[in-house]
Amino acid sequence: YDNRYLLTATVRADGSTVFSKKNKWGYFPSFSAAWRVSEEAFLKNIEWISNMKVRLGWGIVGNDRIANNLSQDLYTTSKYGIGSSLVTVLNSKHLPNKDLKWETTITRNIGFDFGFFNNRLTGTIDAYWNTTKDLLMKTTIPGITGFTATYANVGQTSNKGIEIALQGVLVQTKDWNVTAGFNINFNRGNV
Repeated sequence: YDNRYLLTATVRADGSTVFSKKNKWGYFPSFSAAWRVSEEAFLKNIEWISNMKVRLGWGIVGNDRIANNLSQDLYTTSKYGIGSSLVTVLNSKHLPNKDLKWETTITRNIGFDFGFFNNRLTGTIDAYWNTTKDLLMKTTIPGITGFTATYANVGQTSNKGIEIALQGVLVQTKDWNVTAGFNINFNRGNV
């Protein structure tokens, strides 16, 4: 609105044959909002401020990157000789997990963008926090089951951090420019 207030919202519905019918669909909303402070009347006439914007975002995405049919019963045949007879036996291909569901990552961030002196000096400061839960992982199970592993939703990870980026135009002529940039981030991960 009025080149000052920005809002975006989406909802995704993703279906995957990797999961059983009860967990086939995942719903992933997200939104972002921004306020371009430099377009407000109290800053508009300050000539050395080219851009000043505050951003806020939140969203969920899903992951289904595992082999197909891990939540379904699948069988294979084996032939065994017993005496003079050949016997065909039906064997389970893997230990199915009908409770497998979407791995989800929640992303949250707040940011500040700025530009000074006709955007000759620009930069961003971002703070973020990402959480991934219900990780789709192969887990070891007791051999007495007839299998050594199965897939399950286990664990959670978290990443928090701050990222700072600056860029400046050192020389600007009609035919060429010299710019310099710098970025640094601080991240803390947790599993």
